[in-house]
Amino acid sequence: MGSARDDQVFFSLPEIWDLCLDKIYNKSKYIEGLIHILTSYGIDKKSLILDAGCGSGFPALDLVERGYHVTAADKSSEMVRQIGLNAKLRGLGIEARHATWSELERFFDKEQFDLVYCRGNSLVYAASWEQNWIVPARSQEEIQTALRNFYSVLKRGGVLYVDVINKKEKPHEEDIGTVNTKHGPVRMTWRIEHDQIHKIRSWTMQLVFLNSGEVRTYPSYSYLLSNEELAQLLKDVGFSKIKSGVKVKGETNYDVFIARK
Repeated sequence: MGSARDDQVFFSLPEIWDLCLDKIYNKSKYIEGLIHILTSYGIDKKSLILDAGCGSGFPALDLVERGYHVTAADKSSEMVRQIGLNAKLRGLGIEARHATWSELERFFDKEQFDLVYCRGNSLVYAASWEQNWIVPARSQEEIQTALRNFYSVLKRGGVLYVDVINKKEKPHEEDIGTVNTKHGPVRMTWRIEHDQIHKIRSWTMQLVFLNSGEVRTYPSYSYLLSNEELAQLLKDVGFSKIKSGVKVKGETNYDVFIARK
């Protein structure tokens, strides 16, 4: 197989995530549910919001489209580029910063935001998103550092929205479905594995290009963070009124936590 052909069927991780989102979320339903929850916590269109793991732009761009003031940040330069491209396609403007969670105070003021959210199971990739390996102990430290910095940039009384994998998740393989792409129809499947001893969760996405039969595999590794551990980390950092298992309409993939500074 020649390198030119390889280049033709390559997808970046942000592009893959965009393909997945349309299959695993009813976006309009989730946005409706998210806004309902945020409103119940006093977040409105005058509030200053930080999407701390913006990815390719969901739901930040959807909130901007509805009149909310959202600033985006991501530790992945690829994701920051992708949200910029997606914003342009939708005719939207958004400030997007390439920033790790450990350096948020370099880019933002202390007590700047009314809401910080980090969703899509992003938190657990604090030390492992852009490489195919993980050191669990370092990941745990980076997660705590991230939460400490979220706390720092939140106003007094501000709200943190964060999620983790559903506590009922078991290792499994799942057929995500077929999507039409610039390379023709692609069937997507993923495999989830848990290493309970070393606290590692692996998520491997496989793309099968139906026209050519070619296969591309994209593995990623994260810290296997339990609900109980997250609750304790939030408490240790200083958050109060920590609520777990928050029901958000349209959210069927992750367990949501909301806490106040």
